[in-house]
Amino acid sequence: MERAARKQLNDQLVRWLQERAAGAFAGELSLVVSYGSHWNGTAGPLSDVDCYFVPKTERGQGFGGQFILQGVGYDIFPMSWERLGNIARLEESLAPLVGDAQVLYYGDEGDLARFRALERELRQCLQDSAYCREMAEKRFFRAGEEWGRLKTGDLCSRRLAAGLLLMDAAEAVAFVNGTYFHRGLKGQYGDLQAMDETPEGFLAFYRQAIQAGDAQALEKACGALLAALGNWLGKEMPGPAPAQQAAGPGQRQDAAALGPWYEELSSTFQKLRSCRERGNWVLAFLSAACLQRELEGIALEYAVPRYQVLGAYQWDDLGPLVQAADRAEADLTAAIRQSGGIIKEYDSWEDFQAARL
Repeated sequence: MERAARKQLNDQLVRWLQERAAGAFAGELSLVVSYGSHWNGTAGPLSDVDCYFVPKTERGQGFGGQFILQGVGYDIFPMSWERLGNIARLEESLAPLVGDAQVLYYGDEGDLARFRALERELRQCLQDSAYCREMAEKRFFRAGEEWGRLKTGDLCSRRLAAGLLLMDAAEAVAFVNGTYFHRGLKGQYGDLQAMDETPEGFLAFYRQAIQAGDAQALEKACGALLAALGNWLGKEMPGPAPAQQAAGPGQRQDAAALGPWYEELSSTFQKLRSCRERGNWVLAFLSAACLQRELEGIALEYAVPRYQVLGAYQWDDLGPLVQAADRAEADLTAAIRQSGGIIKEYDSWEDFQAARL
């Protein structure tokens, strides 16, 4: 599908969400909010519509869901006012959900005013340099926990720890600059390059970590990056995190229950393919880390293999990474269907409407 055709489809979905909120779910929701590539100019032919809602009633919880529309996964997910408050105060790494939001629907003027107050709170937090520094230090110490974890395990596990470390460290730098990553992971590296202040050597260590071909190079680059960030913040290098007890493989046999999980994550599989086509090895690594975190989670709960997708990453050849992700996707979708699960996939807008979700 071409970019223009996907945009037209996503515009239809936005209207559908607004009509659904004002119609079948009138009085049940406080907010329906969208953000992300559909609005910030970075959408491509495989872009979804990022959207969440704040339920007002128990029935309102049923507004959202996951599905795949013309090959792209969509996830309309619930959020609480409490969590949105944490985001506005930079406690969670999802600032675009408040700071770059498009309100598609609000239940009443009080709901809208409450959300506008959160937008103002986020701006005020970003303007408070002392507060931003405090939040940056929290990200630094959280990155230090990942630093301890990447010292053991197989290369896949270490790369996962490194990916999470890089995300936290990058966010610490953004906070000191009084900002956040408005375009999410997609724009993280470019936004870092454009910031007024960064720790000496930070960008080079960031690249080295993503390009590392073995555990030794990975540990060296991440250690140097954390040391540079610590010096910049005036904080000592975090000590190693307490050893975590290894958990056994999952026991749940009902792979059918993974249908919604796959519907939500299918867009990440697509993102890796898109990264290969565009040669975007930075986003490929960060996206693969997010995917690997999900794969690790289901392997601990369900009786499915532990797919080591991130272990196949090569910065200068994304083919093996995509092939590993494709194998995991094929195996998991087969397991879901063989267990009687349903993956909600629609080939056209008409099919989607006919499903009456």
